[in-house]
Amino acid sequence: MRLKKYISIILSSILIFVLSGCGNKDMQVTKNPENNKKIEVTIDSQINEYSPLMSSTPGIPLTAKFNGSISESNIIFHWVTEQGTFLNWQPSTGKVSVLDKDIKINDQKIYWSIDPNVKIKDSSFKIYLKIENKDNSKVIYETSIEVEQNKESFFTIKK
Repeated sequence: MRLKKYISIILSSILIFVLSGCGNKDMQVTKNPENNKKIEVTIDSQINEYSPLMSSTPGIPLTAKFNGSISESNIIFHWVTEQGTFLNWQPSTGKVSVLDKDIKINDQKIYWSIDPNVKIKDSSFKIYLKIENKDNSKVIYETSIEVEQNKESFFTIKK
């Protein structure tokens, strides 16, 4: 009987965390060093709270969003995190690939997470996104979000 109650509490907590963060868009001002186009690039975090110990996803989903049109045929997404690592997750297969702290990929969506066995001492840190030209690695757009660690292994996207 105690086990059922314990499992019920854990599942309820996970549901609350997942539902409380749905649809969150945390965006920072975009810098456009290459040109003066009126296109804003932002990072949509989809959830605003995350703990690897109590989550139904392997990490915080991060998606590059554009408020204008960008030709995606000649760009690459350069993601950099000060803490943690990036993951690639295929929900249909359940396959998770650990990437790195500094990666260049063609996909707009990536996941951020930590190794639960590694302690992050910083109370806050940043995740950066640079949109680069594939041919010459020149930065076209850049933006970032800040992540706070309110308590050990519990992270919030700072608004």
